Amino acid sequence: MTGLTTAWHLRRAGADVTLVEASDDVGGVMQSSRRDGYLVEHGPNSCQLTGELSALLDALGLNGLMRLAAPQAQRRFIVRDGRALAVPMSPLAMLRSPLFSLGAKLRILCEPFVRPRTDASDESVASFVRRRLGVEPLTYAVDPFVSGVYAGDPERLSISHAFPRLAALEREHGSLVRGMIAGARKARAARGDSGRAPARQSIVSFPDGMGTLPHALAEALGGGNILRRSRVTAIEPGDGGASLVTVERGADTFTLPADAVVSTLPMHAVASIRLPADAAAAVAQMTSLPYPAVISLALGFRRAEISHALDGFGCLIPSAERRVTLGVLFSSTLFANRAPDGHVLLTCFVGGTRHPELGTASTESLLGIVLPELAELLGVAGAPTFVQRTTWPHAIPQYDLGHDAYGHAADAIEAMVPGLIIDGQFRRGVSVGDCVAAGAQIAQRALTLAEVRRRHRSAGGAPPDAASLERDVPASVELSPQQRPTAAG
Repeated sequence: MTGLTTAWHLRRAGADVTLVEASDDVGGVMQSSRRDGYLVEHGPNSCQLTGELSALLDALGLNGLMRLAAPQAQRRFIVRDGRALAVPMSPLAMLRSPLFSLGAKLRILCEPFVRPRTDASDESVASFVRRRLGVEPLTYAVDPFVSGVYAGDPERLSISHAFPRLAALEREHGSLVRGMIAGARKARAARGDSGRAPARQSIVSFPDGMGTLPHALAEALGGGNILRRSRVTAIEPGDGGASLVTVERGADTFTLPADAVVSTLPMHAVASIRLPADAAAAVAQMTSLPYPAVISLALGFRRAEISHALDGFGCLIPSAERRVTLGVLFSSTLFANRAPDGHVLLTCFVGGTRHPELGTASTESLLGIVLPELAELLGVAGAPTFVQRTTWPHAIPQYDLGHDAYGHAADAIEAMVPGLIIDGQFRRGVSVGDCVAAGAQIAQRALTLAEVRRRHRSAGGAPPDAASLERDVPASVELSPQQRPTAAG
């Protein structure tokens, strides 16, 4: 999605763009399919409607197709002691909730009096939460949330990279609670102090699933600008300061000249591209970035054979519960027409950093583990009437402690390969909204880089070296108003 959105912005700005796509379809993990009356999401099941995403949908003419999730989507469940408990969504609900003990609730209330950390070194998510909120909020709130977002381990994830807004609250306000209060006051002022509570960010999708968005981007980009079933095998300097990109497509191999080359590949895939020998060490460092395998099991059941009301977004399972399933989405609750009449669709996730070995497990063995857990936690009594498995061997980049090293390695590669930009999820966030916002920023950087290289060529001088490109091209700049998405029409 990041690469596709980048290409769309570049094309819209008037650039000559070629998108090289290894598969038959565009959009990476954002794929949807229908079978036997079920609509299955192979990647993201929904997304939050950010400002950047809303503008993009306007530009693509997709606003009329967008669907808001059911009101129950605001309700979430977390398992504690084998029970799926509703997550408290307000301070009063937190005080009444059985999710936390009385001692944990009192500890949370003391958070404003905890001194902020002054050490500038990297800190794990787990350390941050234990220090500010205590052990139980880490165990029964943050740990499962981390599994839902990153399929990761809070003891390894960096708070400054994985959840920078939380780190900023402590840094700027000295407390999470004081920071949230300040944010609420700012929001009220922005609304003109109308007194109304701020609306939560809307959760959205489309009647035919999330795959609608990448397909619309590809259509707007133009089929002639996309090389499907193609792979970049080498990037090297060419005559006149341009880069030469070697592409394999079936039995054919050819080269494309480019003023700027943008890679939004996962880091393990970058290693398959031949780059100048100077960049080998930095490439090797980047390929150590962990991307644990995640398996999605879309399971259909007869509604009458599930005792749980399924009245929410889904259920997350803390690692302390010692289960294999990371979480379950109530997919047919979120949006209409996801399952046949009288049936429901549950989407279960396994693997991640908890159980990376399950990426190669058979579907039968996974069902043998997941179904008993669903029976205990949600009261699933019958066998599934529908099963579809999706395996992503390299699913989500982990923003672990020391993550800065990967950004430095990418900078080093760019310095040794002028004209190349290495960016994407590992730098700018893993959500759909993050990818959409990143595409606009990367596109502007590519436009600036291409202009710098063309200017050097037209001046008749030698091709710019890495140092001059680094001086001329900012790491991230905003699109001008003329290049931002605007309302269709």
